[in-house]
Amino acid sequence: MDTASPDYRQVRLLIRILPIIAQEPCFALKGGTAINLFIRELPRLLVDIDLVYLRMDDRCSATRVRK
Repeated sequence: MDTASPDYRQVRLLIRILPIIAQEPCFALKGGTAINLFIRELPRLLVDIDLVYLRMDDRCSATRVRK
């Protein structure tokens, strides 16, 4: 990958923030970018962060936690 490309910069940023996200046990990385970074090297049209909130809170509790 060309180190001057926007994709390279996005992946570099993603790799820098993953340890921060990993400190929060309520989030998990999912989706095509996660698969591409950790399992396979497939061509990607974009690099993004897809997170899933793992806790099963009711709406009111989830809103409080989010703030």
